[in-house]
Amino acid sequence: RINRSGQALVGVFPLPNALDRGVTRGAYNYNFQESLDVPKRQHVARIDYHPSPRDAFYGRVSTWYGDNQGYNVAAGGSAWGLVKLHYLFTDDSGLFNYTRVVSNAVVNEASVSIRHSTENGPPLSDADLAGVTKAQTGFTLGQLNPSINPLGIIPQARFTGVPGNPAAITYDGRTPLTGDDKLYTFNDTLTFVRGAHTYKAGMYVEHVRNEEGPTATFAGLYDFSSADANNPGNTGYAYANALLGNFTSYTESTTRPGGGGLANVAEWFAQDTWRATPKLTIDYGLRLAWYTHYRHETGGASAFSLERYDPSKAPRLYFPALVNGVRVGRDAVTGATVPAVLIGALVPGTGDLTNGIVLATDGSYPSGFKDPPPLLPEPRVGFAYDLKGDGKTAVRASVGIFHNTRMSGNVNWQATRNPPLQLNPQIFYGSMDTVLQSTGFNFPSDVQGFEKETRTPTLYSYSLGAQRDIGWGTVVDAAYVGSQSRHLLQTRNLNIVPYGAHFVPANQDPTRAGVALADNFYRPLPGYANVWFFENSGKADYNALQVQVNRRFTKGLQFGLAYTLSRSRDYTSNNETGTGANMQIATYQNPDVWNYGLSSYDQTHVAVINYVWDLPRASARWHNAVVRGLLDNWQLSGLTTVASGAPIYVTYTTVDGADITGGGDTSRFNGGPGAVNPTAGSLVPNLVGDPTLPSSQRSLTQWFNPAAFARPARGDAGNSPKDVVRGPGVTNSDVTLFKNIPLGGSARKLQLRWEIYNVFNQVQFATVDSTARFDAAGNQVNARFGQVISTRPPRVMQIAVRFVF
Repeated sequence: RINRSGQALVGVFPLPNALDRGVTRGAYNYNFQESLDVPKRQHVARIDYHPSPRDAFYGRVSTWYGDNQGYNVAAGGSAWGLVKLHYLFTDDSGLFNYTRVVSNAVVNEASVSIRHSTENGPPLSDADLAGVTKAQTGFTLGQLNPSINPLGIIPQARFTGVPGNPAAITYDGRTPLTGDDKLYTFNDTLTFVRGAHTYKAGMYVEHVRNEEGPTATFAGLYDFSSADANNPGNTGYAYANALLGNFTSYTESTTRPGGGGLANVAEWFAQDTWRATPKLTIDYGLRLAWYTHYRHETGGASAFSLERYDPSKAPRLYFPALVNGVRVGRDAVTGATVPAVLIGALVPGTGDLTNGIVLATDGSYPSGFKDPPPLLPEPRVGFAYDLKGDGKTAVRASVGIFHNTRMSGNVNWQATRNPPLQLNPQIFYGSMDTVLQSTGFNFPSDVQGFEKETRTPTLYSYSLGAQRDIGWGTVVDAAYVGSQSRHLLQTRNLNIVPYGAHFVPANQDPTRAGVALADNFYRPLPGYANVWFFENSGKADYNALQVQVNRRFTKGLQFGLAYTLSRSRDYTSNNETGTGANMQIATYQNPDVWNYGLSSYDQTHVAVINYVWDLPRASARWHNAVVRGLLDNWQLSGLTTVASGAPIYVTYTTVDGADITGGGDTSRFNGGPGAVNPTAGSLVPNLVGDPTLPSSQRSLTQWFNPAAFARPARGDAGNSPKDVVRGPGVTNSDVTLFKNIPLGGSARKLQLRWEIYNVFNQVQFATVDSTARFDAAGNQVNARFGQVISTRPPRVMQIAVRFVF
């Protein structure tokens, strides 16, 4: 019998439009592509007012509006075209500044500002919303917690077990997205000139509110998997399961918590620029920084605290057992049994579901779950020395300490999703018609915690350079620039099982020979799955030789050449997102060995040439209006970049699905936006040779030596570093041609622009397949391993008309 609501979910999918199996080979039956509409607007207005020679006021207001409109937008739904949404980002700011000349030697400048940024993702229209509502689609069933789904959106649905990439109904847990940030600042600087000294002192204060948007599985999630043979309602085909209303599992959040995080910063400084001699100028000063950690504005946050966790209060789990030859879950204390699908679930009524959890409202724990930071001193000193006193040659040096007093609001946002604020119980093996009468079971869930005795991210910066004016309007600059960063934000999984844990006899499943129990049965902190612990334990360093040659715009020509020889190293190169897994460092290995290495964006050599050339006026040779109108006022500008490739992290999989490490640390590489393979896997091969090929031997089909990597033996974590080889570099030229047409008066003109990116349409390699695949005998069987598998964009041209007035 067809279930009406299950039919409604399947009916959301569009009809097939790719029916030629000679093309699809049965792998898909639907093609979809779209071009997003992205209207943008920017406005800036400024007013200056000088009521007297000593007083100056100005105010500035700016607005930004950018709206991605379509199916596949940020925080959107299924990419096949589930629902059209906005991803509307606005950024509005206002500033008021007052400068007072107190005397010929004293000037005070003060300013206040406000900035308001929003992210909103409503449906594009009421009709688009209606297409995913229960009322419009014919989905008649209710849900366990309807108050968290006020729009009546249909539940999400997965159809696992179908070969290929089965279409699903998915959308962001924040739909419709409602992010909101506000920043208020006050800044005051007093300048006092006395003799050879220029003194400055002042303060800066900010208050910030961050709201990432409430999130949850708010409408429920059905899994109609056909891969679970234990499901009595399984037809063997996931979409048929949905039509009959037979689900493998149903998950729905208990709440949809939200609310903003609040934080403050205050800084004071004093400095002196001292012209010690006609040749020597010294800058020295001290800045003091104070800040608060993010705290939830309504107290609706919680976090895991290791010091509050009591192993004796951990809930029990249903262990696997055989009863009359049938595999079931059993409570080891009472002997009560449940269906096998509940193996690993928390036994109701046992232990403490919030064991180790601290609420933001707990007055015995620090605000924001971290101890208040101390007042932070930031001394800085530098000098400039004119070697000959003629203004042609200068030597400069500086050293200073800086602190990052503002973390991403995402870290605070994660604390709104911990228990008991939000739970996600699951119901198994049932009918959609009776889901509301079923009892959900909780399983060990991920939680987030924070280092209580936290440290502030600190940057030690230093530089030494020389500058020489060589004439012809040209200056040559060479400098060493370096920095060391300490106490950077990282995450560590406190609840990952040790290496070899899967091989321990006591951890084997008694109902299945040769198969280990799931990790949740023997984690270090029973009752939880992953425990993501945010801590300030990271480090990084940067060292570079920077050389520049710049010619000022003279006689219609300006050009510059910049070359950097550098090395950047860190633990991870990501900013924090989600649970923080993308900043994860080792729990059992030494992070200085396992994680520390070249940054994902490190490029040894980077050379950039820029130029602007006013083409000669043809009217200087041919004096007539036609020549002047067509051939005068042309300008050519360009940018050419030649850069080394970024590091590639090599990982592997196995044909036989062998468990090599038996647990332990996962990926030793977490790349940032510039990474060649930012989502690399977790298994580390052994390095048995030199993987780097000479440039003369590198090709599209073999970028590095695949024979340099081998399958580790059982129990071997692998030894290949995270930065063992480099990906393809960049050689690119962008050119822009301008034609300026005067329209009378010096301020009005029409500008025609022809912008060409990758002007020579040079093929530039991008991604290399860096995932080996080993069979049981240790043979590498991935034919693409070491090959280039993608390129950077080809030539792109853009034509624009700009009216300047």
